[in-house]
Amino acid sequence: MEKYVRIGFVLIGLLIWMSIAAIVSAVFQFVNPNLDLLLLGAQFTISDLIGLVTGVTVATVLWFNERVNQLGLEIGSELRNVTWPTWPETRVSTIVVVITTIVVSIILGLFDALWGAVTGAIYKL
Repeated sequence: MEKYVRIGFVLIGLLIWMSIAAIVSAVFQFVNPNLDLLLLGAQFTISDLIGLVTGVTVATVLWFNERVNQLGLEIGSELRNVTWPTWPETRVSTIVVVITTIVVSIILGLFDALWGAVTGAIYKL
């Protein structure tokens, strides 16, 4: 279970890297596009470096934080106790959701048409 928690920390770091790099790049483009200098070719800029440093820092802090590790292990052990639905149960539940959505959409469409007719008649007066 511990390896999945560690993989999760790495994935969180990668997600933060991509998010922060995109945000910083957008800020640079808004303020001054010349601020986002190329470092290692056209694919790695200062905004990418800032995102990378932030992502690695967050992943490292999570990796070595004992409370976060313990919480991740507890979540993993709880997920093992979950009773996951079988494929037939999932299929039936999906069909029920789709049919319910269609019925509610029809009802709301009828209410909308009725309300439109009523308000249209009032405005014509």
